[in-house]
Amino acid sequence: MIIADTIYQHVKALPPAKALEVLHFVEFLESKPDSIPEPEIHDTFANFLQSLPVGQRSDAEINAEFHALREEWDRS
Repeated sequence: MIIADTIYQHVKALPPAKALEVLHFVEFLESKPDSIPEPEIHDTFANFLQSLPVGQRSDAEINAEFHALREEWDRS
């Protein structure tokens, strides 16, 4: 089933007032200009996310660093 058919099946089951709200929302979406994110911003953000050290350290390494920082703070 294509998306338009799925939407139609849902709208068919709604009371008329809610179906009218759906129509108004669709008309609102149609009136909005298509927005395409700036490639530079998107690329910069994607590069930032890829640079994050997710999954590169074990829990033990993270805990050891956390405890070292806590000890350092306690000495201050």
